[in-house]
Amino acid sequence: MEVEPDRQESVRLFKRRLIRDAAKRIFSEKGIGGASVREIAKAAGYTTGAIYTYFATKEELYADVLRDSLDALHDEVVAATAAATADRAAAALRGLWTFYDSRRSDFELGFYLYGGARPVGLTPELNRELNGLLDRVMDHIAGCLADDGLAEPEHAHHLAVSAATWVFGLLLMTKTGRLRSLGEDAEAQLDTYLSTLTTRNETRKQR
Repeated sequence: MEVEPDRQESVRLFKRRLIRDAAKRIFSEKGIGGASVREIAKAAGYTTGAIYTYFATKEELYADVLRDSLDALHDEVVAATAAATADRAAAALRGLWTFYDSRRSDFELGFYLYGGARPVGLTPELNRELNGLLDRVMDHIAGCLADDGLAEPEHAHHLAVSAATWVFGLLLMTKTGRLRSLGEDAEAQLDTYLSTLTTRNETRKQR
């Protein structure tokens, strides 16, 4: 009996999602270099050959998982600013923090890219695409900084990357336990940093 096209597509998408979820766990634990297609297949409950039905290479699978993560990050940051009535830049940066604080595997996955290391085997086209997706998030934060009066439009992107770098550093300090060993709380640190943005905005308005 032939499977209906719609049902066939639903099954295909379901299997693809299972593979991507398994790959995300393995990549976040071992990175692209340490992970193997065999491990990913076992974690997904499929054969190695089944993986290649959906993804031609391990690198293509990594890119697809990271693409999904960066799209979700963008959506969360945009949603955080849409809900804010003021201080949109602070809301955007808190959205960045919340996304990675609550989804640690995404942080592990993305930090390989953020660290500046070129993922082995990824094509220049995939590298440009993935970095472009991250830069789309930076552009949104930059727009919020400019709208809040925290930066001139031509300097907003630079400040957005600087602020995001601070958030990534806080995430790393939190994840490794270094912040706790210093007797500090991550949320308190974030509040202090974001308050400096508000103070800077008020100072600019008074000039």
